[in-house]
Amino acid sequence: MRTPDAVSARRDASRPLWLTLALWTVPGLVFLLGAGLWLSAASLHDLSDSAYDRSLAGAIRAIDLNVSTESGGVGVELPYPLFESFQATASGEVYYRISTDDGLVQIGDALLPPPPVLSSGEIRFYDATYFDRPIRVAAFRRPLDRPLYGAPTAQNIVIEVAETTGSREAFRRDLIRRAVSRDALAVLVAAALLALGVRFALAPLAALKERLDLREPDDRSRLDDTGLPREVRPLVGAVNDLLQRHRERAERQRRFIDDASHQLKTPIAVLRSQVDYAVQAGDTEAMRRTLEAMRPVIDRAGRMTTQLLALARAENALLLDPSQEAAVDLAKLLRDVARLHLAEARRGRIDLEIEVPDEPLVARGSETLLFEAVSNLLDNALRASRRDGRVVLRGARDGEAGWLDVAVLDEGPGIEASRLERVGERFGGGEEAIEGPGSERTGLGLAIVAAIARAHGGELRLRNRTARGLAASFRLAEAVPMLRRN
Repeated sequence: MRTPDAVSARRDASRPLWLTLALWTVPGLVFLLGAGLWLSAASLHDLSDSAYDRSLAGAIRAIDLNVSTESGGVGVELPYPLFESFQATASGEVYYRISTDDGLVQIGDALLPPPPVLSSGEIRFYDATYFDRPIRVAAFRRPLDRPLYGAPTAQNIVIEVAETTGSREAFRRDLIRRAVSRDALAVLVAAALLALGVRFALAPLAALKERLDLREPDDRSRLDDTGLPREVRPLVGAVNDLLQRHRERAERQRRFIDDASHQLKTPIAVLRSQVDYAVQAGDTEAMRRTLEAMRPVIDRAGRMTTQLLALARAENALLLDPSQEAAVDLAKLLRDVARLHLAEARRGRIDLEIEVPDEPLVARGSETLLFEAVSNLLDNALRASRRDGRVVLRGARDGEAGWLDVAVLDEGPGIEASRLERVGERFGGGEEAIEGPGSERTGLGLAIVAAIARAHGGELRLRNRTARGLAASFRLAEAVPMLRRN
């Protein structure tokens, strides 16, 4: 059953690249634009107030120019055309009040809220409420030219002009709406440009896909990365490496088939000639001798066929899923192999020994393939060892942590130094080099061991011992995590 994380990962992996990039960039862009809009809201408020406050200031100056005290009182000739124009511009109601600072003289809307402390000659703007309606007020204070009738000294006159804030609030909303529309358009344009950019950037990949679709199934030539984005070239390089490995594998399989057909051709030809001779033989005894002569040829052909299949299975193990590997008790495996070859060792009066430490040795790999590898090494060692000799099966920890070493030591003639490099190749003469030219060997045993060692991440190592004989070994990964779980 799939976990939610696996399902989510699969869903994310199936998204188009442009959508993935958009999901990463557009929310961040929207956040930045929103933060900028929030930070600029105060500036928009100040800008709208500044634009509308200039109209209030103009109305105050127009009223101030029409204030007169020539009659001993305060007289005002209101600029009604200006008020009408101002009220139309404000799209709301306009209020005014002209009064002295002692409040004895008031002209206009007497219930307007009183202004804060004013400096002489300064126009001050502030927000207030008038009959529960928000208003914006401009207030101005200056001294009169002469004292009013009955006053000992000249007084100050205060002029206030107010308007409702509906118009400026609508103006602010319009500014914000335009800013939001502009930012939304910018986000959409950015997303569209991102999608187009990704499409153009991936166009070389589409061309590469078309070239791959047109390829023949057996075409394993390298892919040309000319014109591809720099970020994609490592992927193409990995594909080329994979193709190279497939080419090498196909070449190995071709050589394998050529070598196998060549090696099987000889015994089949011998059998054919012997069958022909047996058919033409005039007496039963000659036929019997011919059939007896066919037995070793058939045995050799059968052994070669078995080892060819084992070699193919070992080389195909390179493609096995690592999850199919299991923990292998190396000490038990060595004992099982020794038990299988014990009769052969006794016939040659060879002392067969097993050397393993007391602590468990658990390898990670295929038990069947490892058994085949150790069995081939031991078979070669027993055939190469002298009579009354000694063969040792050894399992130990390698000097490098996490690895185990399997070795087979014999007391045979060893291998000539000039032929050591070819040992382990198919029909490379390794076994003939060990046993001599007269032995009935196929030349595949060490090749099988080398293939199995490679399948388990190691390699076959051969060296002539100082005194006498050959040491053949390969190393395996230790299955420490598996052992702990068990």
